[in-house]
This record gives sequence, C-alpha cells and structure tokens, in this order.
Amino acid sequence: MFLLTPFMANAKEYKDTVYVTHTAETSADAKNIAIDDARRQILYNILSQYSNPEELNILLQNTTDMELTNFISFSSIANEQSSKTVYSANVTMSIDNAVVKKWLQDHEINNWLPVVDSIATFTTVMNINGVSDWVEIKQLTKKYDLSTKNIVSNQIVTEIPSVYRSQFTASVREAGWHYSDNNGVLHIWK
Repeated sequence: MFLLTPFMANAKEYKDTVYVTHTAETSADAKNIAIDDARRQILYNILSQYSNPEELNILLQNTTDMELTNFISFSSIANEQSSKTVYSANVTMSIDNAVVKKWLQDHEINNWLPVVDSIATFTTVMNINGVSDWVEIKQLTKKYDLSTKNIVSNQIVTEIPSVYRSQFTASVREAGWHYSDNNGVLHIWK
C-alpha cells in the first residue's frame, strides 16, 4: 500500500473551509456526499473571485465529482460528527492552482487566477513488498517526474507533480494496483 498526501511547493495556497452536513441511508454515504459537496463549494468560493461566477457555476455543474477531486491539493476535516444516517464536519481544502487554471482555460472560462511559479506536488508514501514492486512502480512513474525523497525498509517516500495525479492513478490502476480516495488522501495497494 502507498499513501499519497498532497504538498504545495513554495506556492501561494488557495484554500477555504466550509461546514457541511448531509443525511443519507448510511453515515458513510452521507460522508461521501458531504465531502463532494464541500469540494464543489470550496472550488466555487475560491474560483468565483477569479472568474465569472455564472460561467463557473455552469462548469462546476457539468463536471463530475471524480474530475473535481483532481483539483484539490490538500484537504483536512475538523469537528467531524456522524450518526447512523447523518454526517457533518468542517472541511478545509486547497486547490491545485496550475491544474485548475488549465481546466478553466480548456473550458474557455475567462479567469485571472494567478500563475503559480513553482510546481505543486503530492507526496507518496509507498509500502512495497520487495524490490519487484519498487521496479514496477519506477516503470509506471518514469514519465511523471518521480522524485525519491527517502527509502527505509519497505517504505519509500517520493514526490510527483500534482498535474500528473490523475494519470498516475490511472497507470497504477491499469497495472493491477487498487486505490481509494479517503478525504483527498489517495491510498494504493496491490
């Protein structure tokens, strides 16, 4: 298993915190809905300051929750509460400026979101089962500018530019690894 946590390298952080509460058949479903709702609210709150709010709202409505996940570089949850059917929390998220700016431009949304000089990265903490797993990961990531930071026993710490997060996840999945997103943290295991 490897754990991916986002990291912004020397960049201005665009973040917001929202309170969300949702009811569903289970608290897990309510939490998923609440996190998706928080992501949309935060993206709107931040980006509406740098673009036309009406155009942005239409674009957000026509974008899947999975795609919006790629725009978040960091997330945290505070004051989390749940029951059998209800979930509520204060959710904080930071956007990946470069990825979001490209998305807005690709959809012809005029914006004045500042250009980030440094590259946003995410950190991977990989727990591997031997050298063969490491060789496989190195092969999968050679086109994503993987930077190895630390190796201790079966744990490897690396950084990859955030712009490659979705492609990296797809490559790992296609190679037979499993993954899940837990509040913005990507878990991958074989």
